[in-house]
Amino acid sequence: MPRTKTSRSAFNILKKQANKVLSSLRREIAQKEKELASLRQDAQRLDAVVSGRAVAAAGGGAPRMRLDWNLILKELPETFTSREVGQKSGKPMEQVYAGLNRWIKDRKVRKGKEGYQKVGAATR
Repeated sequence: MPRTKTSRSAFNILKKQANKVLSSLRREIAQKEKELASLRQDAQRLDAVVSGRAVAAAGGGAPRMRLDWNLILKELPETFTSREVGQKSGKPMEQVYAGLNRWIKDRKVRKGKEGYQKVGAATR
């Protein structure tokens, strides 16, 4: 039985629809694989917490040395800004301000017009 144009066009339409469904399925499979990978990572993290390995891993290896704020103060010029303290210490600004307030409380530093000034410098 010879093929007619209508049977060919019906076949082409069916083929296009099948390709659309197939590409949609491939996208959905890729999405589900991403979700599965994420779930596997969550399961590994939870397993590490339950087995106690996460506590050791969270430490980051060698213990960190505490920052000596008095040494930072000695390295600073007689008048300085909070930005300079941040650069010397390498700490975030919230920790810098906490250190500056501690120095002010301990009367090692006083707040000036253009930043901070060491207290010992004014009396010498």
